[in-house]
Amino acid sequence: MKRREFLGYSALGALLLSTAGTMGYALSRQHPHGAPPASLAALPKGGQPLQPLPRIVNLSESAGRFRSVLTPGPHSVPLSDELEARLWLYNGKVAPLIEVREGDELDVTLINELEQETTLHWHGVPVPQAHDGAPWDAVAPGESRQYRYAFPSGSAGLHWFHPHPHEGTAWQVAHGLAGALLVRPAEEGLPAEVEEHLLVISDLRLRANGEVAPHTAEDWMNGREGELLLVNGQREPRLDVAPGTTLRLRLINACAGRYLRLRLDEHELILIGTDGGLIERPQPLEELLLTPGERADLLVRVSERAEGHFQLASHPYERGWMGDRPPHLDEVAPLLAIHTLDSDVRAPVSLPERLGRVEPLGEPTVQRRVELTEVMPGHEDHAVGDSDPHAGHGDPHAGHGDPHAGHGGGSASHHGTHGPGHGADHAMDEAAERPEVDFLINGRAFAMDEILFEGKVGEVEEWEVFNNSHMDHPFHVHGTHFQVIATRDAEGEWQEAPWLAWKDTINLAPYQRLKLRMVFREPGDWLFHCHIIEHEELGMMATIRVS
Repeated sequence: MKRREFLGYSALGALLLSTAGTMGYALSRQHPHGAPPASLAALPKGGQPLQPLPRIVNLSESAGRFRSVLTPGPHSVPLSDELEARLWLYNGKVAPLIEVREGDELDVTLINELEQETTLHWHGVPVPQAHDGAPWDAVAPGESRQYRYAFPSGSAGLHWFHPHPHEGTAWQVAHGLAGALLVRPAEEGLPAEVEEHLLVISDLRLRANGEVAPHTAEDWMNGREGELLLVNGQREPRLDVAPGTTLRLRLINACAGRYLRLRLDEHELILIGTDGGLIERPQPLEELLLTPGERADLLVRVSERAEGHFQLASHPYERGWMGDRPPHLDEVAPLLAIHTLDSDVRAPVSLPERLGRVEPLGEPTVQRRVELTEVMPGHEDHAVGDSDPHAGHGDPHAGHGDPHAGHGGGSASHHGTHGPGHGADHAMDEAAERPEVDFLINGRAFAMDEILFEGKVGEVEEWEVFNNSHMDHPFHVHGTHFQVIATRDAEGEWQEAPWLAWKDTINLAPYQRLKLRMVFREPGDWLFHCHIIEHEELGMMATIRVS
């Protein structure tokens, strides 16, 4: 396909135009002189109808094959007549969608239009290792790489894709690079009356001139949280439905560090699926914690009351913040406004007795221990080791000091100020140097040429993962899904999981332990890491070699 023909698919459409109010609102809050420019103050502040995700066009004319091109590159998104946001996007689209079906073949060529190397990681998808988009398979600026694989039976679910270059992931994610990958089952199991919506939740922090703001020391310590919270590239969109409508809300937390503690006013949330697809039976929830990298499949039967107004929002969640505390951490963050129309009430929907199948993996042949720690020089209470989690931790912020003080470049490579190619964007010139802190797995910071574990294809492995730190960490494994078998809180005993699900990302609270069982079906070097992007980049990542 000729380049000029393909770029025609990259034009910014109604979705991006509808984000102008959102981005303008965030910029106005950060204007250094208090009062925003008049052009920003006049922009709308949310309430627009929810837009579907913009699609990546399938260029194949063959049934069962999805072929296209992804071009990560800089794009200016209009905020007003005078101002543009300068983002990095796939094909010029905010949170684009690739949709396929089980049995289909995907054939995507990445053409890198950035000024730094990048990769395309297919998060949650059972791909051969050569197509995983790991950092050692980076694509240089101006170069291309083909990703090609098929979706086997059982791979249906909501997955996503994002960059994964060595020491450059945080800056690329901060610019907006992410997309959704929806794999439909060969046969749909839910009734057709269920109204489905895909929701990609992301955040941004922009300067008043539209540039992406550089990382702060708090960003590196905690994981970056942008003040501008978006749903499908919109701020606080609105969804109008008939009373009694059964909604299927399929969510991706595509934020670098933000936790989403989700509640819907006056409604119960029904969990029907997780990272790896449908679970066996619906699980009613009052709220859902969705951590970075996780996905959730929810059913909600909307109130039968006409002209009702209900807010899906993220509520405050304490995850062990270090340093200056931004005000938004203690505020309720609206995501989606659901309005019921003055119309007839829709009847309840009957679900099948069994939604999906999650067969237990059985007894393990291999057992491993994974320990997540943080180490700051001069503070022994955060040194590596199976220490008493209650000793010296009365104050969850004690012992960390001022994250701005005394943190030079450090000697380890992951303490560098910039990742690959960062000098090309002058916004990084004012970035805070990365704090001299290591986020470690089994006492080691990630190195490209080191292997922590070795395993065999087809063996059932059980990993006991211990979060030996004062902060929450979402733990992600490449190349497979796992089942949570048991949990143990800091002061408790082991508790068996009440039901099974396929997961690839799971949160660990401070001093919590989880038993995870998994099987690697493909050989190769597979990463596992904290999915707070900045923690991953500061060392909390390791590799298992499967043969």
